[in-house]
Amino acid sequence: KAAQRDPQQQPRSDERAARAALDLDEELRPGKTVEPKDGLAAAIAIDVSGSMDEKVAGRDGQKEPKIDIARRAALDLVDQFVSYARGHQDEPVLLGVYEFSRRRGEADCRPVVAMGPPDRERAAAAIARLDADGGTPIGQAMITAKRALDETGLTRRHLLVVTDGENTDGVAPDRVALAIGKRPDAERPSIYFVAFDIEANRFSRVRDAGGLV
Repeated sequence: KAAQRDPQQQPRSDERAARAALDLDEELRPGKTVEPKDGLAAAIAIDVSGSMDEKVAGRDGQKEPKIDIARRAALDLVDQFVSYARGHQDEPVLLGVYEFSRRRGEADCRPVVAMGPPDRERAAAAIARLDADGGTPIGQAMITAKRALDETGLTRRHLLVVTDGENTDGVAPDRVALAIGKRPDAERPSIYFVAFDIEANRFSRVRDAGGLV
């Protein structure tokens, strides 16, 4: 009805959506051209927002901070890539670990282990130091991780997000997943969400956009 009263309202809204889509597409564009080569690259982005400091039922039903659950989940993922690298020593395997939260004076998504061959001890030490504080910019973390994967040039790419909740800052993760799905095949990573302490349907749009939750 409002659009009927103001014929210009809908076009303006569509215009803003189109501009936002173009801006997001530009953000997802690789920063430089890298010669593609066969291999596997993975980026694990871990939610370290303030809500991760809250306590919920964890192991054996005992209350524990959600950041501890996230640490275990992330380390399980690291172990999978370490195991894969050991079994495929004839191909490049790279892994980067990132933390994300909205904090003043800091990037929304920050590397804690730079992209390189999987190293469990190094990853475990970095993950143990994670500290919960700030907002939850899930979409921006996905953009940063995707661009880090682009820089590897490896042909098989995996973007994994460990989080407890809803995006509170920046672009929504479902919009990013949808935009990634429209990128050329060569730069399109598989997207996985390891989510806990939240209803699964909260990520239904991410799933609809091609992510595995």
